[in-house]
Formats: sequence, C-alpha cells, structure tokens
Amino acid sequence: MNRKNFAAALIPAVLAVGLTACSGDESTTATPTNAPIATTTASAFGTDEFIANRMRNSSTTIIETVEERGGTPEQAIAALVSSEAETGWQSGLRMAPPATGIRDIYGWRLKYNLPADSAEVVVAATNTFMDNAATVTASADNPAAYALAVQQADPRGYNEKEHFYKKGETAAGKYAAGVPKAEAAYAELRGAQ
Repeated sequence: MNRKNFAAALIPAVLAVGLTACSGDESTTATPTNAPIATTTASAFGTDEFIANRMRNSSTTIIETVEERGGTPEQAIAALVSSEAETGWQSGLRMAPPATGIRDIYGWRLKYNLPADSAEVVVAATNTFMDNAATVTASADNPAAYALAVQQADPRGYNEKEHFYKKGETAAGKYAAGVPKAEAAYAELRGAQ
C-alpha cells in the first residue's frame, strides 16, 4: 500500500471515529456546580502567623482586662487604639534611641516586676490605662481622642517626643491611624459575641 492509498483509507476512518464520538446523546459540556466559593477575610493582625498570634493574644488580654474592670466596648477599643499606636499591640518592645529600656503596650517604660512580653505585663499596663481612664471626662465615643486623653492623664506625664521619634510623627496622627486597626481587631476578637 503506497502513501496515497494509505492516506485515502485513513481519512475516512478518522472521520468515522470523530463522527461516532460526536453523535452521543450525552453532552460533554461541563455543567456549572453550585459549590460555595471560599472567601477569606484578612486578619487585623496581619499575615505572619507567629506575629499575628502574639498580637491577637495581647489584644485579647487587653479586651478581657477592660471587661473585667467593667469597661465598655468603646473603652476596650480606645485601649486597643493606644496600644496599637504606641507599640503595635505588643508589650516588651525596646524603646527607640535615644531612650533606653523596654516599653509596655502603652508606650511607657516597663517598670513592672514581671518579664517583658508577658500577659502579666499586658494586664498591668491595661489596669494602669483603666486607672487613668477613671480620671478622664472625655467621651469614649471618639476612640482616638479618648485614648490620647487617657494617656495624657497619666501622672507620669505624657511627652509625645518620648513616645514617637520619627520625623513628623505625632501622637494625634498615630492614634487616628490606629482607630480602624483597633476597630477591626475588636470586631475580629469579639464580633461573634
């Protein structure tokens, strides 16, 4: 059999197979499924799971301490605003030069007889925050203004230059920027309640 005859015999055979495959009653078109599409919500604490867990634990301790003191959700959010603005919700952070020492979550030099970066430091710092909150007449409805008023009411005296060192950084700016983060954190930790 030469090439022409072979090609002439092969073409009808291929067409017959193709027509047979296409003539079936079943549709080969994929039918759409109603499977739910998984949606993920970004955590208020970021994507690095190790750091996010530390921040989440610290923030949970802040909220629980405020609640145990009889504080309102607005006060808990204000406490989160302060802690986020000052140290990113983490206790035991080293203070930036020229200051020395370690800061608690509200930006004060750590003077507790406790190990840095512990839940006990968070509780102690939050209790100090709530002690100072008891002396403030500002409304907690504005979390940034309230949180800053609580910080400024601290008997140690609040000098923002000792808390914020970067050029152009102010307490008012940092606290205002902390509000959406604090609200998102509170919603993430208490939203289901």
